[in-house]
Amino acid sequence: MATEQGKSNQATGSSASGLLRAASKVGSWTMLSRILGFVRDILIARVLGAGPLADAFFVAFKLPNFFRRMFAEGTLTVALVPVLSDQREQGEAQAHQFLNALATILLMAVVLFTVLGMLLMPWLLYLFAPGFADEPDRWNMSLDLARLMFPYLAMISLAALSWAVLNTYKHFAVPAASPALLNVAIILAALLLAPSFDNPAVALAIGVLAGGFLQLVIQFPALKRIGWTPRISFHFNQPALAETMYLFGPALLAIAAVQINILVGTILATLLDTGAVSYLYYADRIVQLPLALFGIAMSTALLPTLSSHLSKGNRDAAGEDLRTGLAWLTWLTLPAVVGALFLAEPIVVTLFERGAFTHMDSVATAQTLQAYAVGLIAFCWVRLFASACYAQKDAKAPMRYAAISVAVNIVLAFILMQFWAYVGLALATSLAAFVNVVLLYMRLTKTYGPMFDASTFKRMATAVIASLLMLLSLIVFESQWSFPMDALMQIIWLTSAIIGAIIVFLLSAVGLGERALLLTFLKRRA
Repeated sequence: MATEQGKSNQATGSSASGLLRAASKVGSWTMLSRILGFVRDILIARVLGAGPLADAFFVAFKLPNFFRRMFAEGTLTVALVPVLSDQREQGEAQAHQFLNALATILLMAVVLFTVLGMLLMPWLLYLFAPGFADEPDRWNMSLDLARLMFPYLAMISLAALSWAVLNTYKHFAVPAASPALLNVAIILAALLLAPSFDNPAVALAIGVLAGGFLQLVIQFPALKRIGWTPRISFHFNQPALAETMYLFGPALLAIAAVQINILVGTILATLLDTGAVSYLYYADRIVQLPLALFGIAMSTALLPTLSSHLSKGNRDAAGEDLRTGLAWLTWLTLPAVVGALFLAEPIVVTLFERGAFTHMDSVATAQTLQAYAVGLIAFCWVRLFASACYAQKDAKAPMRYAAISVAVNIVLAFILMQFWAYVGLALATSLAAFVNVVLLYMRLTKTYGPMFDASTFKRMATAVIASLLMLLSLIVFESQWSFPMDALMQIIWLTSAIIGAIIVFLLSAVGLGERALLLTFLKRRA
């Protein structure tokens, strides 16, 4: 009995270590991509500012990205990974036959949808930016840019299929690193092409298309390494395809709800004063960094891990990994929430306040960032909890809860924008995410058991106390050294504040008894 228990504990520890390694790998590559993303946004802010041209570019860029996130990136992953895990249990040849047929269906669908989208672009633009219809300049700029960038959807959708396949095989590096290529392409366009264009937004749109092409091409060597070379196949009469489509529909609606929450904010922002769309965009870009580093990284690593456990009937191991992922995610995200709330204005000023981006734009964007930061922990938890549902091939529960979240967001957005304009829109998105978290949590406790055991609760309590001590250190730091006006000193000030806050958080955690946890984390990162 003792031997069996020891083996069980060893297996659980090994599984948790594998989960941390996978999440760490995704987070590392994502960090590089996000750093490049900030460089990209700094250059966009410098070239376009936060005026009509920037509003037009961001609305146009949101169109292919909205449909990418709905139909491809997230939806394909959650629908494909559990089914492909089962297919691999029956042999790689059968798995590859299934993938070829699925890739063929996707290719036909995205080409058709892209062509129709370009033809029907005025109607799509009415849906996404109704406030631009009365402003001919912003409307025409948005329409031209949207048509130019829409083919990005086809390229990135096919790349997203490859990401889902590679994640199933637990090859996380290429999918996590691929977005960096888009950022590199836009950076080069901003530096090399924009100065020679009368409309610099067109140069950035060309960079978007180049980035999509690069992200697609880089997938083929990675797929070849796992033994699959995509081929056209019309063998559509496969039960696995039907099962994938069955999961795809509810997953589409669930993930669409998240995007609709963001879209609602953008649509309503077009009804506000010029600049509101840009404030929401820049603030969202900042809050996406910790979300990607922690929430998306952990959920990406967790989905194939849970799917593998459940396909083998090992529900206890799946529950243990879910609790481990939740504890780690909370432990990492809470200090990011505190930092984003307290350092919002210094972050925005340091990153964006130059060229056409004024100090007034910085203040407005910082206030919007604080509203998004309120919901950061909820955004991360939603991703993790939804992955746990999808691993069980349950896409209907996330769909229902996401629909409720959308309804809450729309109601709150209409109410809060009356008082706080664009800040109210961001706050509505945050509050709606908490509603989604509560519903998903209640659903998961019925199948995975309690999310909080003694170890999980202790780790979360440590994170809360350490984060409060970190906040106190930031208050003291600011009282002793006010935020400077000089650009170089701003970078030094912000870097010092962030590094100092991290040190205080880690030392506090050690003092609260988490020394072993920190050593494990640093070992996994190494």
